[in-house]
Amino acid sequence: MINWLALATGVIAAFLLGYLVYGPLGFQKRWAEGTRIDPTPPDTPPLAAIAAQIVFLILLAAVIAVTETTNSLSVALLAILAVAAQAVSVGAWAQKSNFAITVDAGYALGCGVVMILAHAIL
Repeated sequence: MINWLALATGVIAAFLLGYLVYGPLGFQKRWAEGTRIDPTPPDTPPLAAIAAQIVFLILLAAVIAVTETTNSLSVALLAILAVAAQAVSVGAWAQKSNFAITVDAGYALGCGVVMILAHAIL
């Protein structure tokens, strides 16, 4: 049975991790420069990007939740690595800096870690 509390906690924790990584306390300026976008925060939140991020986090958390019910941690790890590899691939095609690519891939890995920890703790 899916642990819905762990799934939701993982999504929230990963979203907050994103704020730490990409926000003013994290790598906002250097990541933005490496992505070739204006490092100045927009006047209004990028709602479409936030919505897409939430959908991604829910889907990844669901995969991890399902693998947790079948004791298939290795499948969860493969899914997390696939997400990180996709971040690297897209970043390379977009000609992001190595720093920005590393931040994106690291965030993907971090999302997986906090989601797995949510299941381990709850």
